[in-house]
Amino acid sequence: MMFEMENASVRLGDWQVFAGLNLRVAPGEIVSVLGPSGCGKTTLLRAMCGLETMEAGNRRLDQTPLPDRTIHPEITMLFQKPVLYPHLNVAQNIALGAPTTMSKADIAARITNVLTSVGLDGFERRGTAALSGGEAQRVAFGRALMQEPKMILLDEPFASVDVQRRLALAEMTRTHLKDRGISAVHVTHDRQEAEVLADRIVDWHALAGSNQER
Repeated sequence: MMFEMENASVRLGDWQVFAGLNLRVAPGEIVSVLGPSGCGKTTLLRAMCGLETMEAGNRRLDQTPLPDRTIHPEITMLFQKPVLYPHLNVAQNIALGAPTTMSKADIAARITNVLTSVGLDGFERRGTAALSGGEAQRVAFGRALMQEPKMILLDEPFASVDVQRRLALAEMTRTHLKDRGISAVHVTHDRQEAEVLADRIVDWHALAGSNQER
């Protein structure tokens, strides 16, 4: 899946987050955007997936324009803090990502497969309160994989765990994305994490443009 942002601009109140931004992600490519906390990287991902209004610019998916604030079903986002439902167990949380057309038997089989692939065998009935930060993020990633997306947007998803686990999760994520041919944009302030995960690293300030104001 080819994804493009062309001459994109977003303003939040008096803050020009970015202007004239251009970014192209090739099919199956993993791009890391590297920049300090609070610079606007999350806003970029929100604009890419249709959660944030752009004041100018275009989004294209395989050369097809996407209307502003339109969420495409084949693009999913993984947030910095895993969004899990505490009243559901691990399997039930992952099942939320299953396509509505999938049968219960197929969902159960895929949950087992996903848990194995992210290193959480036997966690089906585990409550979310009993999970470590890294385990919770693996569950969130497994739910994203259940959707069979063509593109995943990663908003510093490993920030809540220590360096060793963070790099291990980055390596695991890269393996799954590459095995499935999923394109990704990953934002982070950690260069080492970006080097483990990405095919290409882009500096935020070069990407956002010199007319950024705050």
